[in-house]
Amino acid sequence: MVGPFQIRSVSFDTSFLVKDDSSIDLVIKAVARDHIPSFVTATVASELEQLKIWGRITESTYKKAIKRWTHAHATIIDFKNKLLSDALGNACLRSMQNHGIDAKHVINDCTILVANLKNGVDLFLSEDFHFTSAVTKEVINELQSVACSEYFLMCDSQLYSVDAKTFLKTYSHGSIDLKAI
Repeated sequence: MVGPFQIRSVSFDTSFLVKDDSSIDLVIKAVARDHIPSFVTATVASELEQLKIWGRITESTYKKAIKRWTHAHATIIDFKNKLLSDALGNACLRSMQNHGIDAKHVINDCTILVANLKNGVDLFLSEDFHFTSAVTKEVINELQSVACSEYFLMCDSQLYSVDAKTFLKTYSHGSIDLKAI
């Protein structure tokens, strides 16, 4: 598919929510203004809390991340089927390894991807290279193929992963230009 793509829903990554960059706030403002349903996976919510507790982000950064997600009216999503979630997570890890990415660095990333795919998210906003690289699109395609037999809705789903600057360059009135991505 090339050209305008109507966004049905977005999900935010930890890296997106905590980044100190005004373009993030412009994205949040556009998503909120255009009433695009927004989500944060349970893994992202947990990561934010852990980063705060471990002192890897400041209290003000944590509050800013929460403010961003609440401004967009994002709700928390998860993948409740633990057995299938684990199977798809393992498929994601194998795919990441096949593409040269060390699996121990992307366990949470795979959990996030699986939850987004299962919940039919169209656009995943991240500032993490693991999510915005061409490798990720290959991993997403492989995950969809594995999941298709159990969740037929995942067969035709489209999940695009972009950073804030790409979003702002390609976004217009609830759509992104896939040709530009």
